[in-house]
Amino acid sequence: MRDFRIIQHMHLPLESVTNPICILGMPGIADVGKFAVDQIIGLLKAKPFLEIIFNDYPAGAIVDNSILSAPKAEIIFWKDPQGLRDIFLITADSQALNPKGIYKISDFIAGLLKKFGIKLMVSLGAFPTNNQSKTPSIFFSTTNKKFINKFISDGVCKKIKKGVIVGANGLIPTLLKARFDIDGIVFLAETDNIAVINDEITDLKASISLINLLKESFQLPIEKKYTMAKIDEITKNLQNKKEKLERELDSFQIIDKHSEEKRKSLYI
Repeated sequence: MRDFRIIQHMHLPLESVTNPICILGMPGIADVGKFAVDQIIGLLKAKPFLEIIFNDYPAGAIVDNSILSAPKAEIIFWKDPQGLRDIFLITADSQALNPKGIYKISDFIAGLLKKFGIKLMVSLGAFPTNNQSKTPSIFFSTTNKKFINKFISDGVCKKIKKGVIVGANGLIPTLLKARFDIDGIVFLAETDNIAVINDEITDLKASISLINLLKESFQLPIEKKYTMAKIDEITKNLQNKKEKLERELDSFQIIDKHSEEKRKSLYI
């Protein structure tokens, strides 16, 4: 526990939680899983439950509208008004900085989810391909073969034959199964292979494909908010903002030309 600090935002008696599942989307390739979870949190109007500050997150402060905050993982809670299943949603500002740190935070979160009585872990991420489809395909893996018929045999998803899911998105459901025998599912939305080497890419189409899949598969009460035309428009606007920021940075002048330490910099 010395490596972690927990900030609790609401009191949540575990006996009041109904048949809970967890939806996880940590930062990763094109931030596909994170953006999907962030959107679901907003669409469901889920409430902040816990923040986890970890000493292996990047050593810097996040600035938002002049307010400083430490990099953190967040656990958000949604109470199902129909009493079908409550949902814990997890995302973070960053992955841990090294493999040991990723394993440590993944193991810590797995232990918390066990205490919350999670029945199923659903993790979201990206699957890079060379020829991305116009409507992204969803690739699927699981810790339990019983889910294969539902999501692969019925044509909802494609099977992942071989590979490695890097980071907490793959490790947390795996540890939950290994330590506590809690089943996990990983959905990876198809994205362009170039996203692996370009961390500025945000693939909204892939994220929305994941949201639509979860809406249908788990009866989430969210409206279909984004058409493909709207997604293209948002993506274009994001790209224009990035290009404008880059032009503004290029126009900055170094105040002291004789000092190598006074270089222009931007931390986001």
